[in-house]
Amino acid sequence: MISGALVAVLAMVVVLWTGDGRPVASPEGIPDPGMFTSWGLPLSRTLSDCAAVLTVGFLLLGAVLVPARDSELSGARLMWTRAARWSALVWVVGVIAQFIFTISNVLAEPVLKILDPTTALSFARDYDPGRSLVLQAVLAAVVGLSAYFIRTTVGAIEVGLIAIVALLPPSLTGHAGASSEHALAVSSIMIHIVALSLWCGGLWALVLIGITDRRSYPVAVPRFSGLALWCAVAVAGSGVVSAWIRLTSPTELLTTSYGRIVLLKVALIIVIGLFGIWHRRRTVPNLGHESTRIEFVRVAGVEVLVMAATIGVAVALSRTPPPVSPTVLLADLTPTRVLLGFDLPPAPDFANLMWGQARLDGFWLMVVILLGALYLTGVQRLRASGDIWPPLRTVSWFAGLALLAFVTNSGLATYAHVMFSVHMAVHMVESMIVPIFLVLGAPITLALRALPRESDERGARELLLRVLHSRVIRFLSHPVVASVIFVGGFYALYFTSLFPWLISSHWGHVGMGVHFLLAGALFFWVLGGIDPGPNRPPHLARMVIMLVVMPLHAFFNVALMMTSVVLAESFYSSLQRPYATDLLADQHLGGGLGWAMGEVPMLIMMIVMFVHWMRADEREARRSDRRQDRAAASGSAVGDELAEYNAYLARLAAHDQKNK
Repeated sequence: MISGALVAVLAMVVVLWTGDGRPVASPEGIPDPGMFTSWGLPLSRTLSDCAAVLTVGFLLLGAVLVPARDSELSGARLMWTRAARWSALVWVVGVIAQFIFTISNVLAEPVLKILDPTTALSFARDYDPGRSLVLQAVLAAVVGLSAYFIRTTVGAIEVGLIAIVALLPPSLTGHAGASSEHALAVSSIMIHIVALSLWCGGLWALVLIGITDRRSYPVAVPRFSGLALWCAVAVAGSGVVSAWIRLTSPTELLTTSYGRIVLLKVALIIVIGLFGIWHRRRTVPNLGHESTRIEFVRVAGVEVLVMAATIGVAVALSRTPPPVSPTVLLADLTPTRVLLGFDLPPAPDFANLMWGQARLDGFWLMVVILLGALYLTGVQRLRASGDIWPPLRTVSWFAGLALLAFVTNSGLATYAHVMFSVHMAVHMVESMIVPIFLVLGAPITLALRALPRESDERGARELLLRVLHSRVIRFLSHPVVASVIFVGGFYALYFTSLFPWLISSHWGHVGMGVHFLLAGALFFWVLGGIDPGPNRPPHLARMVIMLVVMPLHAFFNVALMMTSVVLAESFYSSLQRPYATDLLADQHLGGGLGWAMGEVPMLIMMIVMFVHWMRADEREARRSDRRQDRAAASGSAVGDELAEYNAYLARLAAHDQKNK
């Protein structure tokens, strides 16, 4: 791993030295942070990125790749999970060094002159780069501490998710954050970072397993192979989008330093992909042979060095200015573009709301593509095994995904940033309509039927069952808790200071959309879902809960229609839109849309729940008839429930007579 870090640093230095990102001293009279800062910043970034990737790899080993017979962390799983605390410590130190060097770079002062707690506190509080680095350091520290205390596989998964989230804050600043299409740019770079980190970290982990753990190696390699394929596709797709946004023409790939570094990074990723193809053809089919293990370790070791070089090139790319002229940048910085990331759209009409002002959102596109691909994979596996999956469930799932893709990438998504009424309509679709289609698609049932059953080890299917029966899911899936999250989220968001804070950024919009989608899916899964759940109440109780939730949801929208104060008034006023100038009227319209769009889906769900209830009663009646038939055929009266009940009443009457 040390050799990998050295290769990453060497690649970063070579690319910076030969390109436009090479640090140079400022002319005389202009403040200069010094060469120590100019080289220390990319160096600390490279080392912290390597440590972050290694941390993700260690947690992958403990959570997924190493086989286990139970849900407790022990043996190799415990050892690798504990190893993540040391790599996370290096990660934290690297991020702290980045923080110090970034202050020096921004203030154009040497490091020794800015080592002041007041300056550091101000930078962490008032500047986006400072806030992102502080958040990353805190999350990395949480990962390191948690890796020492966790004891279960589910805990390792949760810590791994925290580590993945910790990778993301710096992507909100830099080239992606400053792009004129920053919503798509930031989404694509976040997907790129996560996929590349899982890919690199997982391979580094496999090399360690191949060297130290011969028993786990034959199981870990196939498990990682599928993940690596998904990551490769995500890296390629997000990389193309990122390059397309930052380059104004294909010729800049050859004529600019930034474009040439992009080509170098693409070449390295292609090489890594070819290594992966070689492994799938040569290594995976022959995992039981000792010679294959040795060959795998040697080839994968070279692949790890190429991946390390890719990390170094990526850091150099982030330090190289993209080929955009200063005139274009200044022209783009209109007040509305600063607030929204795009120019104010024209007055809304049907065409603009549908397609005229459509803007792609990389995050939601990736979510839709990933969920669709996973579902299709499950259906294909069932068909290949001769099993049947109801077509209506597939139609329901993809109808939900299509609707989600539409409301998050069409003109509706653009105007949702500008008008409260459209914002409310979009979130009603995300929370009330899309979840119903997705829940009726029964994705958990599909996964449980499509995933292979491990004979003596706990694989993906067993892990999914463990998660479904974990304490967290049992708590969240309690009908009362799910109802409070679903309905209470509207009140907590719109009638507190959260909404003005979230509405002012693209990722605030994404966060609200994710919350509404998950809250709606949880609520409808608990009450009317086909999938199994740990806290599924009786059908009558579900109907009662729905009858309680419906008026509470309606009351929220009625209250919104009666408000006399504009929510997030400063934000909407600063847009200075020439249409829908009466902000309060637009807000009341949003409440009306929420009321109209919310009650119909709930009524539909009530009908679905009633149908499920009737079918459940029919199934129970058929089971009871079969028991009666079996009892009659055997000459036993055990199955006669009416006779048993009459006998029970007779015993109670005799007991009462005796006590008189």
